[in-house]
Parts: sequence; C-alpha cells; structure tokens
Amino acid sequence: MNILFVCTGNICRSPVAEYLLRDALSHRGTDPVPVPVGISVGSAGTSGMTGYPMDPRSTAFLDSHRIDGADFTARRVSRPLLQAADLVVGLEKAHVDHCLRIAPTTMKRTFRLHQLAEWHRSGALTSLTQLPHVRHSLPRVQHDHRDPVGFRSPEAYNDLLQDVAGDVTELADLLTH
Repeated sequence: MNILFVCTGNICRSPVAEYLLRDALSHRGTDPVPVPVGISVGSAGTSGMTGYPMDPRSTAFLDSHRIDGADFTARRVSRPLLQAADLVVGLEKAHVDHCLRIAPTTMKRTFRLHQLAEWHRSGALTSLTQLPHVRHSLPRVQHDHRDPVGFRSPEAYNDLLQDVAGDVTELADLLTH
C-alpha cells in the first residue's frame, strides 16, 4: 500500500504526518521494526516548496517524539504521485480538491486526515477495506488541520501538530486492522 499525505508547501503538516505514520507503523508491537513490508508512506504539497527542508518547528516537534526529520526534502504533488497512491490523505479540503482536479481517477481513495480519524474514532469505520462500501453513508466531518505558516505562537503551532499526531494514530489503527 502506498500512502501519500498532501498539504500546501510540504514543509509543515504533511511531512510530520508522513514521519509520524512511519513511526507508528514501525512500533506496532513491543519492539521497533521497519515499516511493514508493502506499506510506503510519502508526502507532497499542492504548492510544494520543492527541495526545501522541513520547517524547523516541525522538525523540533518530531525531535520531541524521538523522530529524526532532518533528511526530509519537500516536493510538489503531481498526477503520477497521485496515481501511484493507494490512499491520498489531504490535511485540508482544499488539498483534496486540488488532488482531484489533477487526478480525478483518485476520487475513491482521496480523503482528509481528520475525516478518516473521526470516522474511526466514532466506530463508523473500523478498517480501510470497508471504505469503498460505506463511504457514502459516513457522517460529514468539517474540521481541517489548517495551515500553520502564519502562526506566531509556538504553542499554537505545536497544538496543531499534536492534533495531526492524534489523527495519524487513528489512521495507523485503520491500516493495521
């Protein structure tokens, strides 16, 4: 399974989600192991700042979770990236809309992170294999993980990434059940 997180610049939210999911999948048991065979996790941005490193506030957040994000390099989302993904996970509705404009065939596998997490928390979705069969009956979820670029407060930035982390944990659960 190939999972692609998408945000705006690919320097704040989506790389954090990418690294957190990899970490969550590799710690599904008592000992750390490599990400399960057959699962790859990546990220890209709708206005991707290609070649840029992760925002220092995001790398600091990952550092606080004992995850090294220093080797990250941003990239822009593209039709080939989207078509290769089995699951496209946008951080905002605008990201999902952008992905669907450039790769409409990904509609059945493109969702918002908070949407997937809320459906799992509510019990409406217990496995990703259910998604094609129940997607039209799932409740509406309005919340997005908004762009933190203009956040002046380090606490607000950190709070946003904590919310992303909680939703990534739910997604990891969905992927392993």
